[in-house]
Amino acid sequence: MRQLNQTGYMHNRLRMIVASFLVKDLHVDWRWGERYFADKLIDYDQAANIGGWQWSAGVGTDAQPWFRIFNPVTQSENFDPDGKFIRRYLPELAAVPDKFIHAPWMHAANLADYPPPIVDHARARAITLDLFRRAVEPPEPGA
Repeated sequence: MRQLNQTGYMHNRLRMIVASFLVKDLHVDWRWGERYFADKLIDYDQAANIGGWQWSAGVGTDAQPWFRIFNPVTQSENFDPDGKFIRRYLPELAAVPDKFIHAPWMHAANLADYPPPIVDHARARAITLDLFRRAVEPPEPGA
């Protein structure tokens, strides 16, 4: 989010991760994220932005499967293995050893300037899957 707020740009992969986190980890309506990105993006395109948010949220005509939920740590490890992007936009993590750069809250050093995770991804994922499952599967007869 710092990159978006500082530059007005964010790579498409990061846009999908942010959208997945907002909608499927924090259970926030996708339209809030879409509006925020519409206001911040220098390359804003209405159709692409709305379509991307709907896709990530698992709604719309051509949506990502509702059970696909990006794990932010895994995505970070896969697409920024050395933590260069993290260190660029989160300078307070510059000295964190590579082993902990994708999960700095696991590092024993005092990271007073960096907050702990606001949500447990595994728990949020389980809740999201249950919510979607109940929304798409018909109820049991007599239930």
